Amino acid sequence: MSSRARVARVLGIDGVPILIAFVAVAVYFSLAVPSFFDADALRFYLNEEVPVFIITAGLAFVIIAGGIDLSVGAVLGLSAGTSLLASMNGFSTPLATLVGLGTGFAFGVINGFIIVKLRLNDFIVTLGSLNVAAGLLVVLTDHVQIVGTQDGSYLAIANTSVLGVTSAMLIAVATVAVLQLVLVKTILGRKVMATGLGQTPALIAGIDVGRVKYFAYILSGTLAGLGGVVLASRLNSVQPGLAGGYELAAIAAAVLGGVSLAGGRGGIWQAALGVLLLVTLKQGFRLMGVDPLVFSIITGLCILAGVILDRGVRRLALSLAAPAPAVTDNRELAPAMEAK
Repeated sequence: MSSRARVARVLGIDGVPILIAFVAVAVYFSLAVPSFFDADALRFYLNEEVPVFIITAGLAFVIIAGGIDLSVGAVLGLSAGTSLLASMNGFSTPLATLVGLGTGFAFGVINGFIIVKLRLNDFIVTLGSLNVAAGLLVVLTDHVQIVGTQDGSYLAIANTSVLGVTSAMLIAVATVAVLQLVLVKTILGRKVMATGLGQTPALIAGIDVGRVKYFAYILSGTLAGLGGVVLASRLNSVQPGLAGGYELAAIAAAVLGGVSLAGGRGGIWQAALGVLLLVTLKQGFRLMGVDPLVFSIITGLCILAGVILDRGVRRLALSLAAPAPAVTDNRELAPAMEAK
């Protein structure tokens, strides 16, 4: 195999471009900022972004199935509010957790029903759900910050330490691992991929496209609920606007991880690596003294860069994989031409 073919083969592997980008960024910040690899600081930042890891996994599932869910951030915030209030009002930890999960599940069911059964545009539907969930959180909190439950077992959901790793991080890792296995090792995962690649071919193949997409939206909503429970447990407080913008970070991470917005391509672990890249950028810029408000601009630019680079890398891989054109020696053709 030629070196050209080897490069094409490596670039064509899903996850390689984002892995190269992550390593490059980590190396740059480690050289530019000596304290970048401080264990406590990294642990703090990873723990802070756990809800984004969780909703990105669910959102990636929806995008791979050919949809989009803009409501995940607002639903996460509302779920955090309902779960924390349930705990504050005497609900046991399992029941308070179910309240948060149920809030996300309900939004997933509603989104899926309207999109699949009523056949309305997923972008518009989930944008509406985003505003509904954000408004309900304002009503729930009555414009003030809610602090906090006295139930130690509820707070332990996200704050228990296991060998130096918080339970919140373990929940995020388990979520990503389980969904990745579902996507690549189950019939359901193959149906999700097929649905994203094209609904008409999927229907011809006997796949119930509507049911697959419905499931994806329910899963996304439920994971937003899970993220809300984890966030409420970690902060022990909820305020209006909580988790606003998380959906942008999740979309950026998924796109950076190579999840195609056209559907049918990508993986959950690649999307999680996209979150890790954003966390690394955020931590690095913070240590360099960059204004945190600038990071929203960087996130938007990352979405654009991710789409452009993903397409560029794939075109490069295809061009390198293509066989080189044969070179014809004109001297060999000369006798034939003279004979004519």
